[in-house]
Amino acid sequence: MDEKIITLKFKPVFENVDSARIAVHNACRERYQQPGSDPLISDLLLAATEAMNNAVEHSGAKEVEIEVIAGPQGIVFRMITAGDRFDPTAGTAFPDLDAAEELPEGGFGRALIAEMVDSEKYEYSEGRNILTLEKNMITKEDRTDGD
Repeated sequence: MDEKIITLKFKPVFENVDSARIAVHNACRERYQQPGSDPLISDLLLAATEAMNNAVEHSGAKEVEIEVIAGPQGIVFRMITAGDRFDPTAGTAFPDLDAAEELPEGGFGRALIAEMVDSEKYEYSEGRNILTLEKNMITKEDRTDGD
């Protein structure tokens, strides 16, 4: 059964992102205590923090709303901001780090988000940007199918 484990609304400043990250981390650690879950939680937190930082830096929103939903298979992190349409999932190819002289100025955050989660979805509805990130929390130790 899916259960909402946290809902937060905050003004878009970086200090509030830190507080939100800590709250999400604590809620996830409380919910997912099986061996091997810590690295999976860390991946989600890295992606969620980058998404929240992007909202603070680029969205122009007056408020950031997040919710975290814990299910038996994984975590859903949803971030909602009001304002102009901005699809953070567009152009998420990870830059070629071997071509240091040709690296773009930005874009690493979006690529990092795509690498750290199992799925990401963006929708724009009624003047709101809704970013949904999902992270599978089933570890090899948890599988019963012999994989």
